[in-house]
Amino acid sequence: MARIKTKNIVSILLLLVVLLSTLVPKVKAWTEADFEIFDLVDALEKAEGKDTNFYSYIGVSPSATQADISKAYRKLSLKWHPDKNKNDSKAKERFARLGVIVSILRDPRSRERYNFFLKNGVPRWRGTGYLYSRYRPGLGSALIVLLLIAGGMQYIAGQVNYRQEKKRILQWVGDARAQMVYNNVSGSKGSTAPTLGRSYIQLGDRQMRCEVKNDHYLVVYPSEDKKSASEPIHLNTEWVYRPTIKDIFLFAWPKKLFYELLNKQEVIEEMMEENDGMEEVAQDLAKEQQSESGNNKKSLRKRGSGEKVNVQGAKVGGRRRAVRK
Repeated sequence: MARIKTKNIVSILLLLVVLLSTLVPKVKAWTEADFEIFDLVDALEKAEGKDTNFYSYIGVSPSATQADISKAYRKLSLKWHPDKNKNDSKAKERFARLGVIVSILRDPRSRERYNFFLKNGVPRWRGTGYLYSRYRPGLGSALIVLLLIAGGMQYIAGQVNYRQEKKRILQWVGDARAQMVYNNVSGSKGSTAPTLGRSYIQLGDRQMRCEVKNDHYLVVYPSEDKKSASEPIHLNTEWVYRPTIKDIFLFAWPKKLFYELLNKQEVIEEMMEENDGMEEVAQDLAKEQQSESGNNKKSLRKRGSGEKVNVQGAKVGGRRRAVRK
């Protein structure tokens, strides 16, 4: 019975898929003329109200003849002409809309399409082609959309990796406990197998010694050789980092750039402070040198005024050399 019900459900789903596949092309097969009608219907409802249609706008019934439509057009064109309504800011827009509506109703094919939408309703979802042609994004908008998509994919990938990492650790804990049960069965019978303690797990082609701490905590010892022994690897599901929205490159890169600029600014300020300190030291040294040179000059002046000088020897350049006694 279960198989029969399953087959019936699958058959119904396949039938629905086939029906949808046949209807979707017809629904989305809009033409440019249909898009023009959609835009005009939206503009008319926005300007005159949702209950307004092409026929009520020009004052005729849906069964009106071409002569009735032409007569209504001549009457309204004289009434709504912008030259006669200079004080009305919407007269030009109303007159232009009147011409487009009448041109649609005068064409038998366009009128038939409009009557179809008037009876069944104008579709709200008009396909990606309509949206792209009416609201064509620029380079900046496309780039923003691509960045948002890339950020969303990065966030999803981070969450998947987070769950896989936790699942992998729990699987290794289960393998280690299964090895404990196997060792207990092959060893002493009758005693219950431990759930915590030393065991082994198989990682690829290698069998590594490990220790189960609790249900989500495992310590793996990569090598048993004391000479080449490496540090044990601690695996805990509670220590696995769960990425957040802040880790997406859209937020992480500006944050990293900000901190780098901040650190550079701090380094520049420290260098400026050091330079200021060096300048102060240089100024102090210059003051000390000036004070020492001034003291030396004063001592030389005192010494020269207190000693007697005897002038002897031949003339040199019209003067005699001074020789101290």
